[in-house]
Amino acid sequence: MLEVERLHKVYDGHGRSVEALRDLTFRVDAGELVCLVGPSGCGKTTLLKCVSGLLAPTSGTVTLEGRPVTGPPTGMAVVLQEYGRSLFPWLRVAANVELPLKEKKLPKSRRRDLVAQALDAVGLADAAAAYPWQLSGGMQQRVAIARAIAYEPHIMLMDEPFAAVDAQTRADLEDLIRRIWAEFSMTILFVTHDIDEAVYLGRRVVVLSSSPTVVQEDLEIDLPADRDQLTTRALPRFTELRGHVYEQIQKAKATTDV
Repeated sequence: MLEVERLHKVYDGHGRSVEALRDLTFRVDAGELVCLVGPSGCGKTTLLKCVSGLLAPTSGTVTLEGRPVTGPPTGMAVVLQEYGRSLFPWLRVAANVELPLKEKKLPKSRRRDLVAQALDAVGLADAAAAYPWQLSGGMQQRVAIARAIAYEPHIMLMDEPFAAVDAQTRADLEDLIRRIWAEFSMTILFVTHDIDEAVYLGRRVVVLSSSPTVVQEDLEIDLPADRDQLTTRALPRFTELRGHVYEQIQKAKATTDV
C-alpha cells in the first residue's frame, strides 16, 4: 500500500542546513495499522508531510499503491491533532463531513449516504445538525475522523490525533480507531508520542531514531487481535512490549550524531 524508500529531508535557510530525515525506509501493507513513535523532535511531522505529499523530500521516494507521491494523493485522508482548527465552526457537523465529498463531485444522494454512514460509525448520528462549537473536544475529533471515513480513503494518516483530549476520551477514541480499522478494512499510519497508545493500537510499531531520523526498529506487536483497555493493558506481554519500545526510545535519545 505505502512504501517509503531512503527518504531524506534537509531544511536549508538563514545560512544553515538542518538534516531532519536520513535514509528512512519502511512499508505499510494494505489493511495494516502501523504506529510510528520516536523521541520528541525526531521528525515525525516532517515524515508525515512527505508521506502526504505536502512536503517534497530532498531525496528518496514515497509510493502509494505503486504510484510516486508528488502531491496530496486522492486516495489518502489525514486526521490532525488540532481538530478544532480543521472544522469550520459556521458549518453544521454533517456539512463539515460532506465538504471533501463535494470536491469529489459525488451525487448529492451518495454524499448524504456516506455522511450518515460515517457519523453512525463514530457514534454521532444524532449530532448531524449541531455546530462543532456545541460539541466536546472528543466529539469534535470524532467529526474529523468521520470526515476522513466518508472520503473512503485507501489509507488514513493520523498525526497525534488524541494528544489534546483527556485520558478517558483518549481511551474511547483508541477503541473507536480499532473498531473503524476492522469495520472498514482500512489501512492506517498512526503517529503518536504515547508508547502505551502505540502498543495498544498497532499491529506493528515503527520506532524512529533521534534526528536526523532513521528507522531504529520495526517491531511486530503480537498481542491478541481483539483488544480492550482493561484486559489487554493488564497482559504481561503488553508490559513487556511497552518496556521494550520505551528502552528503544531512550537509546535513541542517548544517540548523538557526530
